[in-house]
Amino acid sequence: SGKIIRVPKVPRNGSIKETERSVLSEHECSLWKDVEAIVTSPNKEVAEQISRSADEILVFASLQVKILVSREFLELVERNVLSQRPGWRVSAANVDCGADSVLLMSDHSVFPQGTSKGKPCLSVEIKIQQLSDYDPLDLFSGSRERIHKAFKALFANPQNNLRVFLNSSLIYGGMGGGDQGTDFVKVEAFEDNLKSFLHGENGLRKRNFVHLVGEAILKSGVLDRLLEVQKLDKFDVEGAIHAYYDIVSQPCKICKDSGEDRQLGKYSSLHSIPVDESLKIVRDYLIAATAKDCSLMISFRPREDDDQESHYRTIYLDSTKQRFDVKAFFIDLDMKPLNNMEYYYELDQKIVNSYKQMVKVERGAANGGTIEGYETGY
Repeated sequence: SGKIIRVPKVPRNGSIKETERSVLSEHECSLWKDVEAIVTSPNKEVAEQISRSADEILVFASLQVKILVSREFLELVERNVLSQRPGWRVSAANVDCGADSVLLMSDHSVFPQGTSKGKPCLSVEIKIQQLSDYDPLDLFSGSRERIHKAFKALFANPQNNLRVFLNSSLIYGGMGGGDQGTDFVKVEAFEDNLKSFLHGENGLRKRNFVHLVGEAILKSGVLDRLLEVQKLDKFDVEGAIHAYYDIVSQPCKICKDSGEDRQLGKYSSLHSIPVDESLKIVRDYLIAATAKDCSLMISFRPREDDDQESHYRTIYLDSTKQRFDVKAFFIDLDMKPLNNMEYYYELDQKIVNSYKQMVKVERGAANGGTIEGYETGY
């Protein structure tokens, strides 16, 4: 049908209070006050749906429709999908059977007509994160050579950052678990799976596939739009956290822990700005956080010379003499909760401290010494 439903989840180690499920907090209402539809939403799921337009990513995101469901339906869904979910996700959360609605949305692993026309549909899901030799900066560079380099590295070591689907069935990449293990579709079968989609001899289809995706990223300009939204974060969390404490009318823990005077310290300028500016800093940070944590789904469908004109962008792959319809969408555009700000700051500090420790170890290794219990000699 070309449609899927998105079902809400609840943490296993706790429960969602009805007030948490149903409305935004007072401070979140202040944060999103300029988007009336969000503030007046009956529940957070609908607010998140509307926030996609507020995030200004709607150009490449799809609309969703809220539909009412029963507890019995959600319980049946949970039983049916249990065996398909990675173990760590099962341990972390259950289907929220207390919810009264789900979201009906497009299945971006197929074209709207599904596969009814008999043409195969190949879809690629990319998570925009750093991993191994894959450098996201290459992917965003706008350079054909660097984009192809990035995707080639990503394909060589996909883990959870790359998945490929053929007619909605996973043919390459992880199932969403923390390890590749037995739920990882091996590269050996990938060439065979591409036979119905890409022309070429064995050993060449994988290379042609990498080239096709690289060209789609380059010519669609889809990542340029995403980068614009990511750049809304002008202060990073180390600055935005100070604006956050002013919004929630709490003493700034960061200034307190560092021993700095809130009015005279390093971040005093952030604590002296009008509240509307503080709201904008935090709002832009959270929107950028959504853009940094989303996934990109690109789908391809072969075209024939006698096909009717398509309203999709088309790409010609010279190496196989084939033309493809292409569509690109962002998924996982969840609105980030305001109360996550402290978590984001703490995570940032852990990363900074780990980096500092790594630098110390590397410097010690260069000198053939031992640092804080690490054996650094060669």
